[in-house]
Amino acid sequence: MTPPRTTPPGMTLYSFAASQSSEKVRWALDAAHLRYREHRLTPFLHHASNLRIGGSLGVSLPTLQADGELVQDSTQILEWLERHRAPFTLIPADVEARAEVMRYEARFDHIGMHVVRLMYATLLADADLVRRLWSLDAGFVQARLLRAAFPVIRGLFQRGLGMEPVLIEHSRKVVERALNELGRVVDGGRVYLAADRFTVADITAASRLAPLICPNEHLVFSDPEYRDAMMPLMERWHDHPGAGWVREMYRLHRHVQPARPAGAPPQAAAAYRRRRRLQGAQRKVVDKG
Repeated sequence: MTPPRTTPPGMTLYSFAASQSSEKVRWALDAAHLRYREHRLTPFLHHASNLRIGGSLGVSLPTLQADGELVQDSTQILEWLERHRAPFTLIPADVEARAEVMRYEARFDHIGMHVVRLMYATLLADADLVRRLWSLDAGFVQARLLRAAFPVIRGLFQRGLGMEPVLIEHSRKVVERALNELGRVVDGGRVYLAADRFTVADITAASRLAPLICPNEHLVFSDPEYRDAMMPLMERWHDHPGAGWVREMYRLHRHVQPARPAGAPPQAAAAYRRRRRLQGAQRKVVDKG
C-alpha cells in the first residue's frame, strides 16, 4: 500500500521588507504556491533576532527556516526549494533549460548591488524617507533607536556602498546594460527570458530592478512618496523597453498589498510623532501655568 502523502513542515522566511533578495525569495514562494510564514525584521537592528534564528550574529537575510534547516542566500534558497519542494516549476527540470535559466538568474543577481548604490545615491539626502523605509516593520522602541542612530548608520552605509562619483557612474552603466538586455527580449517578441515561460530568471531580473522602476505591485517601491523621491533617477528610464518589461512581469505575476497605505507613515513612527506632539502640548500648558 502506498503511504499517504504528508504535508511538508511549515516554512518561515526571515526577511527585510525593502530588500531585493527578500523580494526575490518571497515572490518565488508565492508564485510556486508554497505555504510559508514571513517574519520581517528591521535593518541594522535585527542582530538580536539573528540569535533566535540561528544562534549566531552571522545569520544573513533572507533566511529560510524549513525541515530543521536554515538556508541563507537567495539563490541557495531557490535551489533548496528545487530539491525539497519538487516539483518546483520555476526552475526547469530539463538540463539545458535549467542551465539557461540559472545563467540569467546569476546575471541579474550581479546587478543588485549597483541598483542599491544608485537607489541610495538618490535617497540618502532625504533622511526621513530613508528612516521610514528602514522602519516599516519596526516597533516603537526600534523606531526610536533607528532615529537616534541614523546619522552614524547613514555614514557607515555610504562608505560601505561606495558613493564616489566614478562608482555611481559605473553602476549607472551596469543598470543601463541590463535594461538594454531586457529591451532586446521585448524587441525580439519574447515575453520571458528563458524556457519560454515564467521562471526564477524573470523573478530575479524584475525584483533586482524594482527599486528603480517602482512597479505598482511592489510591496514597498509602489509607494507614491518613494516614487517621487526616485523621479530624478527614474525619468531617464521610464519609457525604456526594459523598464516596461519589469512593470509587465509585476503586472502579470505579482499581486501583493503595499506594506503601508500610500503616503501614510509606518505605525510606530506615527505613534512616536503623536506622542511628541502630546508632550509638546503638555509642556506648553505647564509653562502657561
